[in-house]
Amino acid sequence: MTRLIEWLRGSSRAHAVSSPSEKTAEEAVIGEARGLADAGRYNEAIELLTIANRRNRRREIDRMLLVLRSEGFLAGAWRTESPEWPRHVADQFGGEGIPEIRADKLSASSIRSGIENHGSLIVREIITSRQVEMLRNNIERVLEAYDAVESDSVSPENEGWYEPFDRDTTVRDRVTKRSKGAILTADSPPALFDLLETFDSCGLSAAIRDFFGEPPVLVTRKGTLRRVRHDVNPFGGWHQDGAFMGENIRSLNIWIALSDCGVNAPGLDIVAKRLPGIVKTGSKFAAWTTNPEAAKEVSEGHTVRPVFAAGDAIIFDHLCLHRTAADHGMTNTRYAIETWLVAPSTYGEAGTPILF
Repeated sequence: MTRLIEWLRGSSRAHAVSSPSEKTAEEAVIGEARGLADAGRYNEAIELLTIANRRNRRREIDRMLLVLRSEGFLAGAWRTESPEWPRHVADQFGGEGIPEIRADKLSASSIRSGIENHGSLIVREIITSRQVEMLRNNIERVLEAYDAVESDSVSPENEGWYEPFDRDTTVRDRVTKRSKGAILTADSPPALFDLLETFDSCGLSAAIRDFFGEPPVLVTRKGTLRRVRHDVNPFGGWHQDGAFMGENIRSLNIWIALSDCGVNAPGLDIVAKRLPGIVKTGSKFAAWTTNPEAAKEVSEGHTVRPVFAAGDAIIFDHLCLHRTAADHGMTNTRYAIETWLVAPSTYGEAGTPILF
C-alpha cells in the first residue's frame, strides 16, 4: 500500500486521468482498497481511497468510501468502557452567555470548556468563503438530485448526488425532510466527502478526535444538509437530542452556518448554560420535544439567539437545549450543515453510525 500512496501523493491537485497507465493505476488503487477492507483494515482502505479521490475525483470512489465507512463500523470491535474524562473542567472564558473563539484557538480543551461551563461554544470563521460556497452549492445540487430521482429525470449533472443510504437501522422520513429543505448528509456520497475534507482542512477533525479520546463515529440519522426558508414555522419546539439519542452518551454536534443567519434568516435559539440531564419531555410537537413549561423554567434568563456569519460554527452536545429561531419578519433563506458524532463506547440509540 505504501507505494500506491506515494504514487497518489505525486500530484497535489485533482486532474483528469488521461493515459492508460494512469487508468490502470487508479483501478489498482480501488482493488487494493477492496483487499484491505476484506482483511478488516478499513481505515487504511479509507485513507488510500481518500488520497485517490483528492487527485482525481470519481463518483465510484465517493460511493465506495461511504460503504467502507459503514462496513468498518459494523465490523468494528468497539470498546465498552469509555476513556476517562476530566471530572472538573476549568472555565477558560468566564462571564455569561455563549463563549466565542477564532478558528486558530479551536482545540479539544476549548470545546470541552465551552460545553461543560456554558453549554456550547461558537467558533468564528471556522471555514473559508470558498469552502462556504462549495458546501452551499452542494446543498443545492443534492436537493436538485433528490427531486430528479423522485421524478425519474436524473441527468449526468446530478447523477450520484442523491443516493439514499440504506444501511441505517432506523427508518427515515425523507419526503417530510425534503419538504422542509433537509436531506441527510449520508444520502449524498459526494457531499459527505467534501464535508469531511473540509473538517480535515480547518482542524475540526483533529480537535474532535482529541476531544473524544477514542475514534468517534458519525451519526447517519442526524447529519443533515439544510436549506431553511425564511417562512419556516417560528414556533418550533425546544429539544435536547439526548432525549432520543440517549442521555448517557458522549456526543458533539458541529453546526456550521453557510449563510448569514439569526437576524434576517432563521438561526438558533440556545440555552446558554450547562444542563445536568434531560429536561422533562412531552409536547404537541413530538414525544421527545421538551415540555414547554419545563423549557421556560430552565431557560429563563439564559436564552441566546446568536448572530452567525457564513462560515461560523457552534459546537454543543446532546444536553444542549435549543430550537430553530425564526420570526415572521425574516426574509432570507438559511443554509447550514449539522454533523453529529458520538463515542462508539456510548453510542446508545444513535442508529447505525459510520466511521469518521
